[in-house]
Formats: sequence, structure tokens, C-alpha cells
Amino acid sequence: MKLIPLLLTLALLTSCGESARSLTPPAVDSNPTALPTLTMNSVPAPFDVIGYFPDYRELNPVWADSLTDIIYFSAEPHADGTLDTSRLSKESWQSLQQLKVERGLRLHLSIGGWERSTGFAPMTADLLTRQKFIGALTEFALAHHLDGVDFDWEFPNGKAEFKDYISLLTETKAAFARQNLLVSVALTPDPNFPLADFAVVDRVHLMSYDRAAKHATFEQAMKDAQLLLDVGIPAARIILGVPFYGRNTSPPYKVLSYEEIMRRYSPPPTVDEVDGIYFNGLNTIQNKVCFALEEELGGVMVWELAHDTTDSNSLLQRIYALAKRKHPC
Repeated sequence: MKLIPLLLTLALLTSCGESARSLTPPAVDSNPTALPTLTMNSVPAPFDVIGYFPDYRELNPVWADSLTDIIYFSAEPHADGTLDTSRLSKESWQSLQQLKVERGLRLHLSIGGWERSTGFAPMTADLLTRQKFIGALTEFALAHHLDGVDFDWEFPNGKAEFKDYISLLTETKAAFARQNLLVSVALTPDPNFPLADFAVVDRVHLMSYDRAAKHATFEQAMKDAQLLLDVGIPAARIILGVPFYGRNTSPPYKVLSYEEIMRRYSPPPTVDEVDGIYFNGLNTIQNKVCFALEEELGGVMVWELAHDTTDSNSLLQRIYALAKRKHPC
């Protein structure tokens, strides 16, 4: 996800031919504190709640109560087709495997990230190194009882690199399908990218944050989701990404986790900006999840789990309650 040098503090902070639909926000009462009202089908479609767990964080087992999937961030591709997993600790693997067995979580491995993406271009440019990499990745996934992998190349530069990236995704999908493994991709909704080509994967994790002047508004999420639908990516494959951190958008950059925002400022659920820092409060998160449910998207993903609170202000707990219809929209 977003591990840009400027934003390293940020991170320490089916068919493609399916017709696009026009997205509309859930109806909201004129009361500014009101939450959207949805009419749900009697049998809800599957709706996943996916969280990223970076290798530099401590795993909190309580997260498992509010997730369907957890993504361990991240391994790094090398130019020669080898897979660097040196940042991923044995202790974390053991804990993740325990949560997978005990809580029924799906477990995925993230590949890449901002400064961990340099190996993608040379590796993907050659068929032999791509195949070597896919072989190593498949072997690792099976040995660690993974349910899938998530690719995060930030960012391919030019048509040739995007073409090579899509080749990697397509070939990985073919290899993984034989093992019943999932392939997802973290994708910034840049209209200059060949967005339609990313429909080759099982899930598109829509990074609808670090966007425009206010970072991650509800309106921006709607626009970003519409962009993917307009190019033919099926709604069920789109996973709406939401941030568990706040940021300003001009130098000097300042980033705060949602937990730190709550601790410092104690904003009410209706507030999304404090001291020039834009974030998503409980109401905006609820509106986004209800919107994703209404439009039958595949779920919601969060970057990143350790930025949340574990009390009644928890964004993750609210997301899961909505996703599992334990809390009405």
C-alpha cells in the first residue's frame, strides 16, 4: 500500500463485458447525523471485510473477530524471479496460521508496496523470470497454507510495464486457479492506467484514499468505484478501500492514525477533519460500507489494521457489524 518516502510516515502509517451501472448514494435523512437507509435482499450476497497487517506491526488477535480475510504485508519480488520474504517473521506466521484455523480467516500474502516494487519491472519483462517467480510464489503459498496473494506494484511506468504486469497477473491467476487460490491486486483508480485490464484477477482492491484535497471523502469513493465499473470490472470483484489514518495534503506532510486522532481530539462520529487532518470518522465509514452493500460490491478493505481503536469507536468493528447485518444501514 502507501509506503511513499514522503508518505512512509503515512503507512507507519463475470465477465469483463458486464455492463456498468450508475452509482447512487444511499438515501440520507436531512439530519446531518443520520445514517443511510438501505433495503437489503433477503439473502445477502457475500461481502468480505479484508484488512492489511504490515510486517512492522504487532498482530492483535482481536482483529480476527471483525475480518473475513487478512493480508500479510509484504514480500518483495526480485529481478531474477526470486521471492524475498525476509521481512516476514516466523512468529507472525505462526500467529496468523492459528487465527486462520481457529477463526476461519482467509490468509493472503501481499507482494510489493511502494519501496518494495523495484523488482517488478525487470522480473515481469521476461517470460522465464515471470514463470520462475510464479513457481516460487505458488510453492510458498501452498507451504504456508495461504488462500491467495495480493499484488501491489506502485507503479508501472508506461505501456510496456503495464502490459508486463497484466501478463504476470494473468499467468499467476492461471497457475493459482489450479490450486484454488485467489489473486487480488491493490489498484489506484488513475484514469491514465489501463484499468479494464485488471479484470483478470479475482479481486480489485480499490485504493480510494490519498485522493484529491480531502484524502478519502464519501463522494470520492463513489467516483472511484464508478470509474472501475465504467471500464467493465464487475461490481462483485471490486473491494472498496478505506483508510484508518488521516492526513493533510500539502507540505509539510502530517499523518495521524485514526487511533491517535481519537486520543488527541475525541471528534464526534460526524467529523472528518481536525487541525487540517482529513480522515474518515464512524459516520463516513458507515456511509461507505452501506454504499458498497447497496451497489453489491464485493466488500471493503482497510489500510491498515493497527491504526484502528479497539473500543466503541472502532472503525473495523462498525464495518463488520454492517457487513454481517448485525447493525442496520
